[in-house]
Amino acid sequence: MNFQQCRYVQTISETGSFSKAAKKLFLTQPNLSASIRDLEEELGVLLFERSNTGAKLTDDGHDFLKYAKRILRELDLLEGRYHKSFKKSFTIASHHYDFLSLPMAHIAKRFRSDYQEFQLIETTTRKILKSVESFESDLGIIYLDEDNVHILERSFKHMDLTFTPLGDFETKIFLGRQHPLAKKKSLNLKDLEGYPQVRFRQESSGIHLTEDPLEVLPDQQVIYSNDRGSVMNLLCSSDSYASGLGIVNSFIKDQIVLIPLKDSPKHTLGFVTNNKQKQSTIIQAFIEEIRDSLLTHH
Repeated sequence: MNFQQCRYVQTISETGSFSKAAKKLFLTQPNLSASIRDLEEELGVLLFERSNTGAKLTDDGHDFLKYAKRILRELDLLEGRYHKSFKKSFTIASHHYDFLSLPMAHIAKRFRSDYQEFQLIETTTRKILKSVESFESDLGIIYLDEDNVHILERSFKHMDLTFTPLGDFETKIFLGRQHPLAKKKSLNLKDLEGYPQVRFRQESSGIHLTEDPLEVLPDQQVIYSNDRGSVMNLLCSSDSYASGLGIVNSFIKDQIVLIPLKDSPKHTLGFVTNNKQKQSTIIQAFIEEIRDSLLTHH
């Protein structure tokens, strides 16, 4: 089996006949038919039902095409990667952190002649790790604490990833400036009883991979969101609260207050890299931008 045969199957399925596919592929129909027969014999399945009116995929053919399309998409990306007109992309996968916007803006300006696309993707812990493992993201930004460290360290080992610390941070409570607790210098869990908590949604299986440092209190009302802007709007328009590391350096600082939670454990913020990938100049530069941002704004 080869890539060309995968394209043949895709084209036949799109045109509905061997003759039309042969014209589109600039092949003779006998050569195309012979190539598909060879593929069917190699796989031990029938990919097409032939008739005088055309060709239709069998169930096995549909299954084959599903996987073939994935392969062809990756092949197209690979070919594009080395095309002369190709410009590289740089992608960061992260929890919902406000402070990453400024480092990304600096990097986009600094590397604009070499990179066409810059992506800052805010997502769940599991998806961050998977995207770094699969090279979809150049870098992942997450935190470790006493609740998730063991399961995440196992994941790092299994996925061949490395976690590098950037600093330790205590839990901060995020409140709108109108909140009844907004004037307090510090808070404890007792203070938060009776108030709704706003949290970022994780996968259902990610009970120990939560992004929010604070757990849900007994009988507490919870509002879930996957969007950082929506979370901030909820805080500013209600008596709800959220928890996080408190690393904020944008205009959001003018709309909310960050109050330390008493006796909270330390959370280690850091970046995740793939051990199979060499740290490029842009990755190293972005890491330095993050370090500078943390020193300046925390």
